[in-house]
Amino acid sequence: MTVMNSINESKNILTVLDIGNSKVSCLIGTPVKNNNVQVKALGFGQHASLGISNGQITDMKEIANSIARAVEGAESMAGFNISKVICNLSGGRPITKIFRNKLKIENGRVEKNDILKIIKFKNTYQIDDYQILSSSVIKYYLDNSASVDNPIGIFTDTLTTEMNFTYGQKSVIKNLSSAINLCHLSVEKFFINPEASGASTLLEDEKNNGAVIIDLGANITSVGVFLNNKIIFSDFIPIGGLHITSDIVKGLGTKSEDAEKVKILHGSTLSHETDEYINLDIPVISDQGDLITQKIPKAMVTAIIKPRVEEIFELIHERLTRIKLNANYINKVILCGGGANLGNIREFATNYFKSNVRIGRPIGLIDLPEIVQTPSFACLTGLLIKSLEKEKNFNLRKMEGGILKYFGKLGNWFDQNL
Repeated sequence: MTVMNSINESKNILTVLDIGNSKVSCLIGTPVKNNNVQVKALGFGQHASLGISNGQITDMKEIANSIARAVEGAESMAGFNISKVICNLSGGRPITKIFRNKLKIENGRVEKNDILKIIKFKNTYQIDDYQILSSSVIKYYLDNSASVDNPIGIFTDTLTTEMNFTYGQKSVIKNLSSAINLCHLSVEKFFINPEASGASTLLEDEKNNGAVIIDLGANITSVGVFLNNKIIFSDFIPIGGLHITSDIVKGLGTKSEDAEKVKILHGSTLSHETDEYINLDIPVISDQGDLITQKIPKAMVTAIIKPRVEEIFELIHERLTRIKLNANYINKVILCGGGANLGNIREFATNYFKSNVRIGRPIGLIDLPEIVQTPSFACLTGLLIKSLEKEKNFNLRKMEGGILKYFGKLGNWFDQNL
């Protein structure tokens, strides 16, 4: 066996793929033994997304080529080839649901078989045309509604389990898997965007005490609510940064590539008094069809961008009000994705949501290329951290004894489903 193949087959090598509507990104990493740092980046590659819209494939050959080019770049930097990836999922409107199951404890004392019985109820929560991506226990509740983290050995007449389930549309999963297979790769697991983005940008206190992650992507904005270190709600809005670019094209009469540059360099969600007097030289299409440079007040650009961002936030707020969350749960909002690079968007979001808002950047990784250390790559880096969590769960249950041995088959079930 060659050194390259040995590295490739090592369980310590993690590879993730973020298939977005504007770019496909690939990141290869390996776990490191450090309390503050979780993963070391080994290789990174990206390529423009072609053949995909709103998270759904429109041209299998084009998206497969984009995936292959991104993976090749990461392999070239890492110095070896990979064969398996963990991927994100945003198309088909993935969903998160919370279910409660109640079980009567026959002898009054919770045993491992009781846990196995109650989590097996997941089979009753299938959704037509959707596939369960992951499920995990949020809390256990006893007779008196007191919550416990581990009920084994505790006396109670009934045990209630609160579990979260994430689902992806079967057709979207099948198509993405097929595109990846065309690149001679296989998919180990899918994670929904907000779950991955939250993994790389949220602090432990935020994930435990309650926070909202908003990933402002190209065509899709995803939102997730975290509590007790689990994602308890997610939703997807088919509006993103490309819609803002399109608004600038229509509002200023310029080309898409020039509108994108204007958005990146001068885009803002809040206007200042001086913006009326700051003129930008912007190429616009004349009545004769020629490109001419015209001076446009910066305030006009902001006036185009602001309503679209406000629309996105309105839709997010409306979706959040459906789940009737405690106000404390949404007291912290983290913005990530390419849209989080817009000027003054943090201040705008703070005023809109009446909450503490910050920009989420990848944390817990070392040796990341500078370009990846931005909000635009929160989902990609989060996928790597989620991959590590999956690997840690496996190793922990494999090596440790005591209570983990006592769980027995339960540990195997978690390995397969987390």
